[in-house]
Amino acid sequence: MSLDISLETEARLAAKAREQGLSIEALLERLIEPLQGVRGLDILKEAGIQPEGTANGDAPHLPVWNLGVRGSLRRVEIYDDED
Repeated sequence: MSLDISLETEARLAAKAREQGLSIEALLERLIEPLQGVRGLDILKEAGIQPEGTANGDAPHLPVWNLGVRGSLRRVEIYDDED
């Protein structure tokens, strides 16, 4: 298969592939393939589990905890090294 693209586009593709240490073909495959990151919902669906709230295809709604306003932490609140 061949694609007719401008020389400018080909140069940009080659530069992007070179930046990532890939061939142009590998870069294009990576761009076309879906992300293989966190697949939690896919794994559950493969196991036959349908989480509550995802039946219509939406992402599940996570709880929101309103803990109030707390300014930035001081070092002594993170590390126990106060002398």
